[in-house]
Amino acid sequence: MDWKRLIIGDAFALPSRDVNYYRDIFLAWPFLISAIVAVSGAIGSHHDYRVTAKSASLALLCLLFAREKRILIAVALGFVCMQSAISFVLKHDWLGLAISILSGVVLLLLLIAWRDYKPSYRVSKDGTTASLLVNLVSFALTLAIFHYWIRP
Repeated sequence: MDWKRLIIGDAFALPSRDVNYYRDIFLAWPFLISAIVAVSGAIGSHHDYRVTAKSASLALLCLLFAREKRILIAVALGFVCMQSAISFVLKHDWLGLAISILSGVVLLLLLIAWRDYKPSYRVSKDGTTASLLVNLVSFALTLAIFHYWIRP
């Protein structure tokens, strides 16, 4: 019996050997956070258009460099839909309901159109330490970018 495999498992195995997978994972956090900041800056009550423009440019740059753009777009639309619905339920904000319905309909239409979609790289279903480390580094660098470059 191999005790290391039983206790640790495949935690240190690579989920994919393709570099595009790690690039897309790395770009997920900057895209998601900058897209949220850009949308909230454009629609929200505090209009700081300089921060909105910087955030939107960072989101577009991340989308430009990502290989699987569909995944990033679907995740961002799903997040906006859920947060807007939560805003409507908690704050009774009608703009939140309108944004939730609009983003939800667009997401549903995109998912119907992409129903036979397969990513260009193979990915393991299990989470691994390599994916976790890439996510943590990406999140930390995104926070540093927003702290030093995008802040008002």
